[in-house]
Amino acid sequence: MKYPTILFALLLALTLLLSACGAQEEPQPPEDAEPEPFTLSVSLPGQADTLDPLRSTAQGTETILHHLFENLMRWEDGGDGWAVLAPGQAESYTVETDYAGNATYTFTLREGLQWSDGRPIAAGDFVSAWQRIADPANDVPHRALLSPIAGYGQVQETGDASLLAVSAPDRRTFVVSLEGSCAWFLEEVCASPYTVPRPTDLPSDGSVTNGPYTAVQFGRAQVVLEPSETYHSPSRTAPEKLVFFTGGDVEDEYLKFQGGSRDLVLDLPASALQELSAGGTWLPEPVTSVYGVLFNTRQAPFDDPSVRLAFRLAVDTAAVTEAIGDPRLRAASGVVPYGVTDYGAPAPEEPEEEAPSTLPDPSAPVEPELPAPYWDFRAHSLELVTVPGEQDYTADCLQARTLLSQAGYPNGSGFPAVEYIYVRSDAAQAAANALCALWRRELGVTVTARGLSQEDFDARLAAAQAQDTEAEDASGSEEEPSAEPFTLAARDFTPSCNDAGVLLDFWRSTRETNLSGYRSDAFDILLDAARAAESPEVRDAYLHDAEAILLQEVPVVPVYYHGGAFQLSDRLSGLYRLPDGVYFLGNVREESPSEG
Repeated sequence: MKYPTILFALLLALTLLLSACGAQEEPQPPEDAEPEPFTLSVSLPGQADTLDPLRSTAQGTETILHHLFENLMRWEDGGDGWAVLAPGQAESYTVETDYAGNATYTFTLREGLQWSDGRPIAAGDFVSAWQRIADPANDVPHRALLSPIAGYGQVQETGDASLLAVSAPDRRTFVVSLEGSCAWFLEEVCASPYTVPRPTDLPSDGSVTNGPYTAVQFGRAQVVLEPSETYHSPSRTAPEKLVFFTGGDVEDEYLKFQGGSRDLVLDLPASALQELSAGGTWLPEPVTSVYGVLFNTRQAPFDDPSVRLAFRLAVDTAAVTEAIGDPRLRAASGVVPYGVTDYGAPAPEEPEEEAPSTLPDPSAPVEPELPAPYWDFRAHSLELVTVPGEQDYTADCLQARTLLSQAGYPNGSGFPAVEYIYVRSDAAQAAANALCALWRRELGVTVTARGLSQEDFDARLAAAQAQDTEAEDASGSEEEPSAEPFTLAARDFTPSCNDAGVLLDFWRSTRETNLSGYRSDAFDILLDAARAAESPEVRDAYLHDAEAILLQEVPVVPVYYHGGAFQLSDRLSGLYRLPDGVYFLGNVREESPSEG
């Protein structure tokens, strides 16, 4: 009988059949099939309520806007992970300064500029857009960006937008005249998405743009961008699709990043932050915001600069920041935070000497590296100007007790009980508790912390400002203030743009933002001199000196700087960014095996 042979043949045929079926389950793509488009998935904090750059204020949306809209200037990759300024809609510009120090910029637009719907872009569009932004009747959120332009103040007073000093002699020439020489004009005004020449009839969903991408989907939870066919400088290597997921749960988004469904996350959970900071070399992304304690200098005991200085010297900012427990925060060493630009050029490097004939001393101290790029105001100050690299807290406390004693409060004796107010949050409460404990331990004074709602907090600050009005009004006022003026108040100080002068201007004597009532002719003169300075190096020097006055006369105690964090997939590279959490994705690419 041949049953074994027949059975073997049947088994062999069945095996071949199953193998063929298995092969059919994984069909190979044809050789001429197009590859999948390179899609970059990004998790953003906050939700975008509009993609109209003139109206947008939502957290994180600025990153999206920079990919949709382009101004006179744009930001390119500097090669070190940071963005550098480059020509945008303008191919070039010139600047002239008159005898009074007022600068006039003349921009020449690129030939053939157009919106993604095909309509042309001309210099007159910038004129009408900037006039519309400056007009107070339109209540554009970012209109203060145009404040350096001549005529802006008159526009605010009269409502006549034609007084703004902008003009278009022809289709490709845009002229702007400033009051003084504004160091941050190009970076903060001409490279901002908030001052693009957007016509009033453009949709607010980002579907019509003049930048490298257009929005093909816009929702509160997801925004999808694809390359624009009309952009003047298209990139062959840019991602073919950008997908922004907005407003998701931080923990959930990070799990998706770990699972590979997100390529970039711009808000990290506490566990990831702790892991990043555990190595000791990671630093938070710079954010232009400082948290500090404001003194009401109008009334005792803080009308005495010695008392205020004693309170500042008794603050161990590193200990307070550590007590909060957020790795994104950095202890403050001055009023101006990290990430703010010094506009002066770096000092020229000394020529290298010839190598010595003898071997170097292995016990010689290693030269420390700068903690941040040279353009950073805070790093420059730490190294060269106002604040020593290391703080002797014990000596500071000894000086603080001496100052308080000289002011009539030896060991805190006779010092009145004062109240410290803050807007309720876990971080603010932790900072308040730590600060009050330090002042009690080092100075022997009692400070009571009290958390308030934002509304009540603002009312207390407004009541203190009313003291200035009453002091200037010789006839007095019979109207009672709606709230008691504050004595100590902790809050964030965030300038409208990335500039030390704009931040320091919070304490100018004549500014409404000067909530402390601080008055200093020397400080005001330095700010005025910085505003008028044509040389960036001279301007920087004036601003560093102005900050030194604030640290000595102490209308505010800077406590910590805010910071951010991000993570990019290990398989990607080419990301670059600006301070304040603005990220550029046009150069992001997948690393080849040789690059990895």
